[in-house]
Amino acid sequence: MTRDFVKQTWRGGARRLAVLALLGVGCKAGVCGGASGSGPLTEQERRGMPGVIAFVSERAPQKDVWLVRPTGEESQLTRGPEDEFPAAPSPDGAAMLVVAAAEVNGLHVEQLRLAPLDGGPVVMLTEPRGRARNPSWAPDGSWFVAESDAQGFSDVVRQAPRAGAEVTRLATAREGNFEPSVSPDGTQVVFVSSREGDPELYVMKVDGTDVRRLTAFHKEDMAPRWSPDGKWISFLSDREGRTRVFVVKPDGTELRSVSGSGTTGEEREPAWSPDGKKLAFVARGKEPNGKARIWVANVEAGGEPVALTDGKSTDDQPAWSPDGKYLVFPSERTGDVELFLMRADGSGQTQLTKSKGADWLPRWFVPKAPLPMGATRAQGS
Repeated sequence: MTRDFVKQTWRGGARRLAVLALLGVGCKAGVCGGASGSGPLTEQERRGMPGVIAFVSERAPQKDVWLVRPTGEESQLTRGPEDEFPAAPSPDGAAMLVVAAAEVNGLHVEQLRLAPLDGGPVVMLTEPRGRARNPSWAPDGSWFVAESDAQGFSDVVRQAPRAGAEVTRLATAREGNFEPSVSPDGTQVVFVSSREGDPELYVMKVDGTDVRRLTAFHKEDMAPRWSPDGKWISFLSDREGRTRVFVVKPDGTELRSVSGSGTTGEEREPAWSPDGKKLAFVARGKEPNGKARIWVANVEAGGEPVALTDGKSTDDQPAWSPDGKYLVFPSERTGDVELFLMRADGSGQTQLTKSKGADWLPRWFVPKAPLPMGATRAQGS
């Protein structure tokens, strides 16, 4: 089983990379957020939003990483000839881990890079290879884990964020190990492995010892992520005949789906709120001919999830603001893929980017310093 980072990219027209299926949904009566009935966010409210949003933009021939403030000012972070994707901001907010991808002599090649937000030189963390993806930071930023095929088909490895750093293999099963995620306290790593016949979730210490199996079902479990408070691990599974969002305790107990009865088709893109109590995700509702919408589920309190967007256009890839009060998401509602902001209850949906070419895969975080000088206003705003 492989879960390529490129499966998170957006499909449309001549866009080249694969994407998770774009699904349709409708708005469940009485529970849709502010898709109707509320105006856009005010400039004053947007000025009060924390942080900056990194995203992929296709406004150039290749895909680059850009930064945008909630007020719309933009700056370009990467300018390599390859396609580059934001993976994870460093814990101190000073840099962004980037996955670069290219076709070389007919082969797909990837490389992990560290792009300083202050405009300093990009650091090449790995050699170009077939698999260098899905990095996850230690809380103190002194190391990260990632997938690598440097010594095996797909290993989970650990290394410091500098060029030429020693690489330690943590999970090395011949059948492959994927999608590592470091716990908030930096003591454990959850990952996917096919070592026992099908993709299941495992947890190990950060030195690769004490490996424990969390899930055991004859279907595919994938994409594990720790909640910010460390109480839960979210993941996707097709154990019910369609891919749905599940959670499980780190000890393997209390495994359950969180999406209730309001969705149909496959679910994807779960994103934890900063307090670890809620999950935003993407799915289709029960109404015919609807399109992909964003939902939010209260993991702690339970109950039915709430639809935040109305299903009239494809909305995807939600990311929370650092204070948990807002979400950013790509949408096709204007005819192009642009980023939009909304409050956490779905109200105030407001277009953020306005460039020609798709903008998607947002990552919202607080930078160590302001955006580099020379940032420009979003086109058309």
